[in-house]
Amino acid sequence: MSEAQSNVLAALERAKKSAWAAVIGGTLHGLMELPLVVPIEASITQTQINAKSFMWNFGDLFKRRMLYRSLFTTACGLIPKCWIHYAWLNFYIQLLIPSGDLRKASKKQSAMCGILTGASEVVFLTPFNFVKFRMQRPEWQYKSMFDCVARVYREEGPLAYWKGTHAVFWRNSICMLGMVGFYNTVEQSLPADMPFKALAAGSLCGIAGSFMSYPFEMLRAARQHNLSFREEMWGKGWRRMLAGYVPGACRIVLHSAALGILIPRMKEMSEGVGWFKSVGKQATDMVKAEDPKPAAKKD
Repeated sequence: MSEAQSNVLAALERAKKSAWAAVIGGTLHGLMELPLVVPIEASITQTQINAKSFMWNFGDLFKRRMLYRSLFTTACGLIPKCWIHYAWLNFYIQLLIPSGDLRKASKKQSAMCGILTGASEVVFLTPFNFVKFRMQRPEWQYKSMFDCVARVYREEGPLAYWKGTHAVFWRNSICMLGMVGFYNTVEQSLPADMPFKALAAGSLCGIAGSFMSYPFEMLRAARQHNLSFREEMWGKGWRRMLAGYVPGACRIVLHSAALGILIPRMKEMSEGVGWFKSVGKQATDMVKAEDPKPAAKKD
């Protein structure tokens, strides 16, 4: 067995031992995002396709009571999707960072973790996202998530669920490079006593990752909604190419802010039940500190 194979197997073994990090991190991340991202993503998808403003599309979907049309689809896919995301991230942390702690990684190690995580999850996540994006557009007239899956299979074939995979590959890799690869650098550049430092660092990295990857996000939208990218988007100039970017960046900021909060705690989360007990004890101690018992009265 080669040294490279031994390193991969050792990283897999360490990742298995810290599998709780993927489960806990993915679940918390999914629950943090779900209520907010559904109407935002639906409006962004409409904006990317019809080139009307985000607010116009938000108002139109609101009037038609279609803002949460993809809620069930998103709920079914979001937490499993986050599990996959955190599982790959955890694996590459174990493989590339000797300490197993992203906070102690070099810039190169952080960048590699981000790029490889974004690239590795593509094959697994593209079908989830494909069905979700199709459900976000009422124009497809799918009656439900199951109707969408059945009709796509019948009308476009089984490979349709992976439409735009190459665009998603580049989009995810570049975006994760910004969100994870830049994280330590950005965090270290912020004031040491800054409130909500992890949240701010994650948000700034999200803006950077979103901007760098957005052309591939538009290519993905074109491919998955059967549009000509060259004619409908690229050929109409930079304004068309940036349709939906600002709300899209805000949506990515939500995602990366959650990463900023959770990533520094992944090593602790690997303890599983022990992590929950630790968090519970910290919360109890905080409550006791804020509400001290009144001093006993002297006779």
